[in-house]
Amino acid sequence: MKTALVTGGAKGIGLAISKELVVLGWNVVITGRDATAIDSAVAGLSIGPGKAVGKIMDVRDRSSIDSVIAEIRNEFTSLDSLINCAGVIIRDESEVLSEADWNTVIDTDLSGVFKCSQAAFADLERSKGATIVNVGSIAGSVGIAGRAGYTAAKAGLEGLTRTLGLEWANRDIRVNAVAPGWTRTEMVAGGIKDGRLSEAALTARIPQQRLAEPSEIAKVVLFLMSADSSYITGQTITVDGGITINGNT
Repeated sequence: MKTALVTGGAKGIGLAISKELVVLGWNVVITGRDATAIDSAVAGLSIGPGKAVGKIMDVRDRSSIDSVIAEIRNEFTSLDSLINCAGVIIRDESEVLSEADWNTVIDTDLSGVFKCSQAAFADLERSKGATIVNVGSIAGSVGIAGRAGYTAAKAGLEGLTRTLGLEWANRDIRVNAVAPGWTRTEMVAGGIKDGRLSEAALTARIPQQRLAEPSEIAKVVLFLMSADSSYITGQTITVDGGITINGNT
């Protein structure tokens, strides 16, 4: 049975990915900083032949990551895939965005991905046909006002994906990313609830006229983890209902 580590796996897209993997028979290690959310997610994942376990981990802290990787090594026979889904967003205009808020987003959404990937490398290298899938955003390729840290992190994530894909191709580790558009997650729902986002305005700009469901992003992640994508590495697949080709995000 294969094992996947899903950072940020207790909510939204990460949880959708975890559900798909459990149904397919994977062991899934869900990590995050919210113990209550992790416990709730794990309790809801008794839905298939796979096993879900939860662990507290801060992707900004290399010692925290190393500890969880060691636990996975002890509890399971292998680590076969790393899904870097943990992320935060802080909305503020660039002229007033604090250094602390900038650092929080960069440290989580970009540096955290590098730290997790580097920490998992030795275990992934021992697994035949290992994969890393990074969950980015269309914000990595377009400008979005009030999201300086987030757009910078997601643009950097695409560059990191290309470089790791290049460096680790001959180590039998494929590294790819997905770039979701507007998706019905807790993060987007929170923005709609407090009035920072308008669902009607968002869907009006999306050619498919709706938000994505987390399960739709998860399906693309599973494709990039599977043998069906065996000749794909260093790539970012955009999953956005056509909003970026519409030229009006």
